[in-house]
Amino acid sequence: MLSKRVAIDLGASALRLHLKGEGVVLSEPALVLVSADGERVAGVGVQALSAHADGMTLRRPLRGAAIDDSLALTAAMQHLVGRALGRQRIFKPDVMVAVPPLMSGRDRREVMDAVCRAGARTAYLIDVPLAAAIGAGLPVSTDTAHLIVDLGADATEIAVIAHESTVVSRSAFVGGTHLTASIAAAVNAAGDVDIDSTAAEEAKREIGSAVPLQEERTLRLRGRDRRTALLGEVTIHSGQVSEAMLPHLREIAIALRAAVDECPPSLMTDVRERTGVLLTGGGARLRGIDRYLSAMTGLRVNVAAEPEVCTVRGAGIALESLDVVRRNLLYVR
Repeated sequence: MLSKRVAIDLGASALRLHLKGEGVVLSEPALVLVSADGERVAGVGVQALSAHADGMTLRRPLRGAAIDDSLALTAAMQHLVGRALGRQRIFKPDVMVAVPPLMSGRDRREVMDAVCRAGARTAYLIDVPLAAAIGAGLPVSTDTAHLIVDLGADATEIAVIAHESTVVSRSAFVGGTHLTASIAAAVNAAGDVDIDSTAAEEAKREIGSAVPLQEERTLRLRGRDRRTALLGEVTIHSGQVSEAMLPHLREIAIALRAAVDECPPSLMTDVRERTGVLLTGGGARLRGIDRYLSAMTGLRVNVAAEPEVCTVRGAGIALESLDVVRRNLLYVR
């Protein structure tokens, strides 16, 4: 077969591309730069950030589980499929796209249409938790139950997977962007220097933790002084960051406990005694998130290797074993 097999993770904050035989070849911000009149796309991903200028707007294809901007979606798919094709345009690729479980049927059709217009021969969709489980190496084709928690930018997807299908599915519309926003809000409310989301993201990455640290850490951030409108600096500490994130972390824990309550007792025995909980997604990189969720649920919680690429890797693997996951797929030729 000369056509390529392509997997796409259509995330709220990142676009990722996986090619058979090459692995993950692209990971870029889920941003599309559009002209003021809304008719011209000036860049996608990294190019959208570097080319950003006055009179242009940055748009995202997805927000939560819904398509936020159809033009951005079309541009993103053309960018990703075009990158996969390269100079070879004769043989159209088979494309698998990972999407949120709560995405509506209408939006799913729009995603598939955008993929086909971008040059795909066949477009498949797979739900994020199933793709993440496959990409993390979980044996989804067995009778043993596995509980997967994918911590994304706009949402946290939770699923119990067994018998080659999703038995329980829960979505909590809280993710990394909410944690970042809560840090920025807390810092800005505490002093006279306002920080933006970039600085708040740095604070989350450098000193953020879902559980108290043994030694307090501090970080100096640059922001805008409200009194003088000039650049200023503010020092924040890890306890302040953790406290700001706590309400959203509780929401994730509540959703996880709800999924546990919905799980049939026989499958829950597998989770409690054998498999535990596996965390995927970029949010799984948050320091101590495994220990926090374990304390809140009483379950063993582990973080997958390379958690942010599990979904796109799993979508690529799913293309190689459609017989295993076909009933979980929506596809068009």
